[in-house]
Amino acid sequence: MLSRVAERVYWLARYLERVENTARLINVHTALLMDLPEHMEVNWFTLVTIFDAEQIYYRKHPRENEYDIMHFLLADPGYGGSLINNLAAVRENARTSLDVLPEEVWEQVNELHLLVKSELSSIGNRRRRQKLLLTIMESCQCIWGMIANHMSRNFAYDFLQAGKHLERADMTSRILELSALLMSDNRSETLKQHEGILWATLLRVLNAQQMYIQAHNSSLKGENVLAFLIQNTAFPRSLSFSVKSVGNYLEYLPGDKHMLAQQAEILNDLQAYSPERNPPETIRLMMDELQIALNRLNTSITTNWFYPDYSVS
Repeated sequence: MLSRVAERVYWLARYLERVENTARLINVHTALLMDLPEHMEVNWFTLVTIFDAEQIYYRKHPRENEYDIMHFLLADPGYGGSLINNLAAVRENARTSLDVLPEEVWEQVNELHLLVKSELSSIGNRRRRQKLLLTIMESCQCIWGMIANHMSRNFAYDFLQAGKHLERADMTSRILELSALLMSDNRSETLKQHEGILWATLLRVLNAQQMYIQAHNSSLKGENVLAFLIQNTAFPRSLSFSVKSVGNYLEYLPGDKHMLAQQAEILNDLQAYSPERNPPETIRLMMDELQIALNRLNTSITTNWFYPDYSVS
């Protein structure tokens, strides 16, 4: 398999996962804010914080309001992390990988890209925006379903899955940074009163609420939620499951697999999580360190398979 083809399908998966998670996060966050009182620590700008895009946002917008934030995250062509830019990257990587992907994947990706472009002018309308976000999430799931059911289990498939799970781990870690706010000692009384809603929302963002309830008998405690989303190896969107899956698919690939030691170290650190070792005030630092480690793993994958001539021993 050519390295440039491997790189394209790897990044197709990462961008597709990013598109779905962005749509899911904004959709659930919007519903949450409709149920909460105003002037809380959790607000529209929380979304920008999750994506570590504060500085870029302020260069473009002097105010923090719903419309500007939605335009920035969904439709801004000048922000590389916007949903429309990520979706354009999915389309381009699919277009240039037609020989290794099921034909239906390209058709679905292209249709989704055209739909989103045609609807971006209406994102100021909350109801239409929510409907669009749901359509995006359903389309992404449809694309992954086509890949799962129509694609041979070959090296292209392995790169797709490794990219998907690495991106999922990164996005989940960013979402879990919210837990530092929810468990902070100096959080407001209003936030304390709505803690249950906020923990339930965090679970809904990751489609984890039902599986969490099955595991913990409806006990919605912050420490249990964090342990479930960090350590549970049976739930597909937990950090441990995602990182373990990256290793599983890298194992199938040919050549040097020295980065499996990096993957194993990340997984061991996640499995060592405990409320005593990682009190609330350290969760954000833990997630930041995880994102750095995942970026290093991504660099190792890139230099090993996509640009082997530039690998450093």
